[in-house]
Amino acid sequence: MRMTQPIRGMLAALSLSAALVLTSAAPANAAVTVTLSPTAGTVGTRVDVLAANCDLDATGDVENTDTSFKLPKNNNNAQGSFTVTEKMRPGVYTVAVTCGSNTASTKFTVASGTAPATGGGSTASQAATAVLWTGAAAVLIAAAGLWLLRRRSNVSAV
Repeated sequence: MRMTQPIRGMLAALSLSAALVLTSAAPANAAVTVTLSPTAGTVGTRVDVLAANCDLDATGDVENTDTSFKLPKNNNNAQGSFTVTEKMRPGVYTVAVTCGSNTASTKFTVASGTAPATGGGSTASQAATAVLWTGAAAVLIAAAGLWLLRRRSNVSAV
C-alpha cells in the first residue's frame, strides 16, 4: 500500500508531536530542585531562588543565618528571593527550600566587598545625546530641502 505525500507528512508531524510531549512530561514524583541566580554575590546582592517541581507555596532559609524567605507557587514551581545581608560573612552557605514534605538545597557563595550601586540615573551619555540631536537636525534639513524642491517644480514659466 502506497501512502500519499500529505498522509506521510501528517503521520510524521503526529509522531514528532507525541515524542515531544512524552519526553517533556515530568514524572509525577519528580524531585524538587533548587536553582539560584546568581550563585555568588556580595552584601546587597539580590538572589532569585527557583524551586522546580514544587507545586506548593514553599519556604527557604540560608543555613546558619537569620535569613528566611517565602517562595509562592508559580505553575509547577515556587519562586522567591533573598538579599545578602551584612551579617553574612564571606564564605559558602547552604540555601535550603522546603516544599511540603520535601527539602532540597544548593550552595551560595558570599564574596567580600559590596554590590555595585545600580539605578538612580540615565544610561545615555552626552555623546549619544549630541548624535541624537545631529540626526534630528539632518532629518529636518532634508525635509525642508524636499519641500523647497517640490515647491520649485510647481512654479510655471511665463
